[in-house]
Amino acid sequence: MEGVVEWQSATPIPALAKRSKADPDWERKQRLREYRVASRREKRNRKADEKKQRKLNATILRRMTRNPDKYTKNAERNRLRAIESERRVIWNEALKQAQRLAAVHDPTGAMFNIGPVVIQEDGSILSLETIRRREERHAAKKEGFNALPEITTGQKGTAKQLEPVDMKLSFESVINPERRAQIDIGQHVQSGTKMSKSQQRKLAKFEPRPPPPKPVIPEGVQIPDNEENWLDLWDLPDVEVERRVLRARKRKAAARKALRVKQQNGKVERRAARDEKRKVYRDLKNTWKSIKEEEKRHKTKLKSAEAEEGKKIAVAIATIERKVALEISAALGFTFSNTEGVAKIKPKALGMKGVEVDFDELELGDSLNDVKSRDAGNTVNKHRRRVDLSGAAGIEGAHIVPTGVPNAEDPGDFIKLDIGEGQDHETLNYNHKLRRKLRRAIEAADVKKELLVRERAVQCCKEIGMDPLPELVTPAKPIHLRGERALEDGTLETAKAERVRLRLELAEFNKAARVLRAQAKDIAMEAGLRVYAEMTGRVPPRGSQGNEGSTLNYGPGWVLPEEKSPEVIKPHELVAQ
Repeated sequence: MEGVVEWQSATPIPALAKRSKADPDWERKQRLREYRVASRREKRNRKADEKKQRKLNATILRRMTRNPDKYTKNAERNRLRAIESERRVIWNEALKQAQRLAAVHDPTGAMFNIGPVVIQEDGSILSLETIRRREERHAAKKEGFNALPEITTGQKGTAKQLEPVDMKLSFESVINPERRAQIDIGQHVQSGTKMSKSQQRKLAKFEPRPPPPKPVIPEGVQIPDNEENWLDLWDLPDVEVERRVLRARKRKAAARKALRVKQQNGKVERRAARDEKRKVYRDLKNTWKSIKEEEKRHKTKLKSAEAEEGKKIAVAIATIERKVALEISAALGFTFSNTEGVAKIKPKALGMKGVEVDFDELELGDSLNDVKSRDAGNTVNKHRRRVDLSGAAGIEGAHIVPTGVPNAEDPGDFIKLDIGEGQDHETLNYNHKLRRKLRRAIEAADVKKELLVRERAVQCCKEIGMDPLPELVTPAKPIHLRGERALEDGTLETAKAERVRLRLELAEFNKAARVLRAQAKDIAMEAGLRVYAEMTGRVPPRGSQGNEGSTLNYGPGWVLPEEKSPEVIKPHELVAQ
């Protein structure tokens, strides 16, 4: 229908609440659901606000009346429950005390007005009635589980419908009739309301019960000195039981207050000890960091040395292979002198455009910087291509040449030195960079010549129908295999062996790190305890007389030394003196 707005719920609809055409009351149900959710939310918020207001009112009332007693809801009910709980504690402790005495003097319990008792293997003492009730409960539970029928399937695999099982029988058989009656009473406290099982147990717990038979301690049986006579407290009135409860509460409150005071008193000392412990541990960690960095630098140096050694080995192998290839080519009749095109290959130095270098006059030595001259036999390094200023005139030989209008030939005034004639100026400076560049150019030209000779030899082998020898097709440049380590037997380390080695190294490192951390924690704890002991006056400060090299021993069994209380002098004693 046009112009009609459909109803939409403000609360999220669950996935199972899908709208179906078969249910005409779907919108009504959703609306009622939303009302219920809103009502629960409003009730929850209202109860929370009431609780906050009661707490605030109680605080204001205590401040106005200076009454330290805190307001509690249902105070009278809680008082009666505390009295009842304390009385039951007295009864139970009296029975246990009588059972302990009966286990020594009369296991039948007739002298103490209790049932027979038995000493268990763990030393605990139980009555036969308690053991019987336990066995009955275990048997009832076992019967309740066995009463469940097994799920059987029909011929077509469908499960047969189970008959309803009365689980109340097992529940009633576990609990004794008196307690069950109390639970039933608790269920009808509020008619029309459903109570949870925990609430039922709580009501049953605080219901008044008849006292058990009062035990008797016969004459001649003494209660141990370190135990309280619980039989004397059996018939205490409610006023005395309440006083006993209040005294116990005060003792607990005093213990809590003493603990807080003790914690507050040692706060400064503990904080100083904590800071000292952290500082010592941090310093030790920094030393580990420096050691680790030094080890890392050492490993890097070893890796670089291995890389350099690998390069040298690769160069030596390439040199041997080139030499073998030239010998095989010469055996086939191909050399530098009879191979066409070898003479056309000339060295070319990169980055030296426009500079002519006579490579025929140069000769390579053993080192990278050793470039010799063929005619003189001396290294080029010894020829210092510098201007010789020994023959230059002094300052008196300089004179200013004045000029007129500047032109192309005479640009302007300048200082002219009379340094004589016959001084040569060399454009090349044979430093180590230039010598290496020339060496690389000569070696590259030699490699090209060798490759050309090999190519001719391989072509000749193919023409005569012979397979080229593998020595002729080896690479001319050195091949350096990175990342592979040479083992002691001369073989290269495989990837799996490398992973195993790294895993073992990591395990060793973690093991050593755990040992170091444990030692550092012990040292840091020792330092923190020392600072704490010095601040509390238990040991003299470090550096004082008689404390050089002293050590602390805070091990098991360490007891705080007793402090002597100062002597108190009374006024009448002072007057008498």
